Amino acid sequence: MEKIPPQQDEKLLRYIDGELKTTEVFSLEAELKVNESLRARYHELRAMDQALKKYIPEVPPKNFTNSVMSKLDHYPQTSSGFSMRSIFLLAGVLIAAGLAAVLVSGGVFDNASTTIDLNQIELSRKYINQNLPSIPFNSKLIVNIIILLNLGLAWLVLDRAILKPLFQRRLESGH
Repeated sequence: MEKIPPQQDEKLLRYIDGELKTTEVFSLEAELKVNESLRARYHELRAMDQALKKYIPEVPPKNFTNSVMSKLDHYPQTSSGFSMRSIFLLAGVLIAAGLAAVLVSGGVFDNASTTIDLNQIELSRKYINQNLPSIPFNSKLIVNIIILLNLGLAWLVLDRAILKPLFQRRLESGH
């Protein structure tokens, strides 16, 4: 199908809205009978017009603009302190890190080490022609890394969820 020029689109829209003169209406209707692309575009525009006529726009209240403009200077209210969820999250993270530290110091992970042999993995020999290395896996080191990550998370929770609201409240009260 050929592309309809913008002037024809405008003419079709004016036809749908009933704004064309009688001579223009006859001319356009004759063209619609012979031009399939124009007729398809007319049906698209008419369907869109009918769909838009069903839409009822929402009317804002009369004082909407004044109400919005009067609230531009106001800052959103900050929460008045930290929530109990943040305390429970911090406690849970610290308990998990503490338990892991107790298990590591008790020697639970001392003998738990293994190697991962990459040659046992089913790989196509089409891409790899040589033997792959074995990777030593020390579970004590992994648990120590997890403990450090938990302590970092605890520090972040303490800073963002507890200390920041506390100092923000003190700053706002002027102390």
